[in-house]
Amino acid sequence: MFEIDRNSKVLLVDQIRNAIISRIEAFQWVRGSRLPSVRALSKQLGVSIFTVSSAYEDLVARQIIESRPGAGYYILASGPADTGKDAERMIPPSSLHAGFLYRALDPSQYDFPVSSGYLPPSWLADAVPASVTGRLIRNTLSCSVPAPAAGSQELRSVIAKKLRELQINASSTQIVVTIGATHAFSLIRNMMLEPGDYLLVEDPSYLLLQLKLIKDRDFNIITVPRTHDGPDLEVMEEMVARYRPKLFLTQTLIHNPTGGNTSPAKGFRILSLAQKYDFHIVEDDIFGALCTKQTLRLSSLDEWNRTFYLSGFSKVLSPALRLGYVVAPPVFVERLVEQKMYNVLCGSSLDETIVAYTLESGRYQHHLDALRQRVMHERIRARDWLTKVGVEIDEGVVEGLFIWARFPAHVDLRRLIEEAHDARIFLAPGSLFSNTRGYDQYIRLNVSHCNDIRFRQFVADHLCSETASA
Repeated sequence: MFEIDRNSKVLLVDQIRNAIISRIEAFQWVRGSRLPSVRALSKQLGVSIFTVSSAYEDLVARQIIESRPGAGYYILASGPADTGKDAERMIPPSSLHAGFLYRALDPSQYDFPVSSGYLPPSWLADAVPASVTGRLIRNTLSCSVPAPAAGSQELRSVIAKKLRELQINASSTQIVVTIGATHAFSLIRNMMLEPGDYLLVEDPSYLLLQLKLIKDRDFNIITVPRTHDGPDLEVMEEMVARYRPKLFLTQTLIHNPTGGNTSPAKGFRILSLAQKYDFHIVEDDIFGALCTKQTLRLSSLDEWNRTFYLSGFSKVLSPALRLGYVVAPPVFVERLVEQKMYNVLCGSSLDETIVAYTLESGRYQHHLDALRQRVMHERIRARDWLTKVGVEIDEGVVEGLFIWARFPAHVDLRRLIEEAHDARIFLAPGSLFSNTRGYDQYIRLNVSHCNDIRFRQFVADHLCSETASA
């Protein structure tokens, strides 16, 4: 085993990573062999599990080792793959992203979920009327019938009505209810992509993080840079002309993590490219309900020629309600329902009943209006103190749950995140959401969590100490 130098200016994560690489290159550790477990190595070196996990995940991203679910980490039998220009846009799988989601979904891991994707429980306490929840559950249980494969007709009709308010005209027969928006996309992906096909996704993007979790994929992922007002269209046309992707995955409103909205001009151009190069668009609108402006969605412009629209309710009603939906061109609906039956058979009658009632109640719109105002208020507060301590924020993004914060170049972001972890603060580095090194100084911040005085003090103290040593 190797040792680490706690007096060195080199980060512990980098020391561990470099030591492992040195032993592999010196043939001290055999290719194909299993590495010590994260817990075992952290105990042997006297460092945190997070530190060892970060070193391993960095090696996975460099294609030096691989993670085998349930078995541990193994040294790859061959060296890193080609790193040419085109290869830079190909996405290697990495357990870094699984680790992030594992921590993000477990509230017991942290006291301050500053980079989470959810609103505080107190903000959602009155989203579902408590006075009727018990009655709805009792009535649904007494019926003792499963939910229809496509979802209950009542819920699909209510969703279609709500979509018309967004200028999205769709029949209830085009809607397939799913177990969240991620499940909706997986159904589309399984239906549309064949082995060897290409899928185009924005970089940075939370959707890119999700795609990196797919260990057994037989399709290829390519990326297009995301700017504050949508994808870089020049690069996008170059990519679709070269690779001819079957799907383009995008977030038009309240993009995660950048927070920006796709401009109408770019929206029209994206639809034009889809027609010209024969691909379909998956429009993820999971955060669109928090948008204060009634900006047009791609689905409202397309008339269901090339667009799938998906959304859900866990962000604005409750994370406990794992219920989403996809609106598809009519020709694809039956195949989507078949995919759902193969995958999960059907959804939850309880969840569908609760959501249908909540959407129909007059309280729902009031709840959304209150959330939007609250998010905007916390965003203004967060922008104010972050800019004062030297964190850069895109001036072109003025709303939404996330702040895509760029920390000064002299700040050692790895060390900051490591110390935040030890302080039970959950931070998501920008590298999670990207396939390039261009976002290594970024952190995704959730405005509903980042104004806590203890986190503000943590950032201020860290930036001050880094500035003094620079």
